[in-house]
Amino acid sequence: MRSIAVCLVSFCILISLGCGSGGRSGIFSTQSPNTPSGGQSGSASSNNPPASNNTPGTTPPTSFTAGITHVAGNYGFTQENYLVEGAQKISQLGSNSIFVYLTPEFRTQYPDQTSQSWPSSDPADLTGLAQTTPFANVLSSNFKTIVLTTYTFANHDQVHGMASCQSCLSAEENEFYNLTKYLYSKYAGSGKTFILKNWEGDWIGLGGQGINLTSNISDSMVQDMIAWLSARQHGVTRARNEVGSSAGMQVLNAAEVNRVLDYAQHGLTRVINAVVPNVNADMVTYSSYDSTVVGSDAQTVQQALTLALQTIEKLAPDPLGFGPRRILISEYGLFENQQLNDATWRTQAVLDTASNAGIYGAFLWELFDNTCTQPNGQPSPVDATTGSPMRPKNGQCRGVWVVRPDGSTSAALNVLQQYWNP
Repeated sequence: MRSIAVCLVSFCILISLGCGSGGRSGIFSTQSPNTPSGGQSGSASSNNPPASNNTPGTTPPTSFTAGITHVAGNYGFTQENYLVEGAQKISQLGSNSIFVYLTPEFRTQYPDQTSQSWPSSDPADLTGLAQTTPFANVLSSNFKTIVLTTYTFANHDQVHGMASCQSCLSAEENEFYNLTKYLYSKYAGSGKTFILKNWEGDWIGLGGQGINLTSNISDSMVQDMIAWLSARQHGVTRARNEVGSSAGMQVLNAAEVNRVLDYAQHGLTRVINAVVPNVNADMVTYSSYDSTVVGSDAQTVQQALTLALQTIEKLAPDPLGFGPRRILISEYGLFENQQLNDATWRTQAVLDTASNAGIYGAFLWELFDNTCTQPNGQPSPVDATTGSPMRPKNGQCRGVWVVRPDGSTSAALNVLQQYWNP
């Protein structure tokens, strides 16, 4: 079974591989891309309209969300629980949205240092994890949008064989159902939006990072992913329907894609064309490195990202009638130590293109860099504290950060703040 923590550490490999209700607006008013030959395809919005998720009271946001991710960074600045430290820092910077991980790997992704905030024994399920002190602290804070990469304690990230394991699917659905019911009960009236999602679906479907990108996702894995993602959606929808329209907040479920241009440009079988049209998820999140780290100028980034967003809009169901707002860029990343002088223009190109497209928002990867290395070339540990011999220096990181190891901030922050304080 592939560890989620390992996926985060190998994030650098990913980059080298890629280096209103029913309405349409922004880039989606232009012609949709042609369907390439080969691969599986279909238009969810026209050829095969999905059934509604039939939930009253769900509403798309009225403004664009520009957020920051925090998970498994290689350095910190306090002895506080790492989840809490990062959330406090993001709030201090001025953001009202955050993206974190809610998974069984919580202890390694968010070490405790000396605060002893995590319980002595692991929770039994996602609801128990959401009730722990660090998560309760973050979920109840002033963030209005909280994106959660979410994996169950029942199945973790094990997707292979899911279509033929009814007990696995039932357990997946029930954990999402119970978590959703808890969130509605605990945060009723808060105005918050929680978005539950998987990690990058195409890497899951292809068997991991570093594979042959000319291959298709297998038919059996397509069926496993449809079953798995559908079970998660069923759990959220069932709980949401029971709550009704008076909660004053909402929980949404998303299916995540990350190799959209493999399909759009080469016709390969990917999650966006083979899985997403058959899942009926509330939203689609897009980890966007295949379109946002390309080129050396803003126009190239804008064109690639526009093609990707148009492709998602064409193929993604819209069961809640959110229109383009059902799409969220969950990750884009900048590499200040490798792509020198790119931080400002590339951030601006991504956010302007996404905002003009009318989608939900975009989240920058990440608060503290998670791609730093030790002098011997080995990955730096998570949350190396000030004074630790394991703590990386600025030059030992690739530069996917808002706050650097020395405490200074990226030029990307200035662009983000334009969206926080228009």
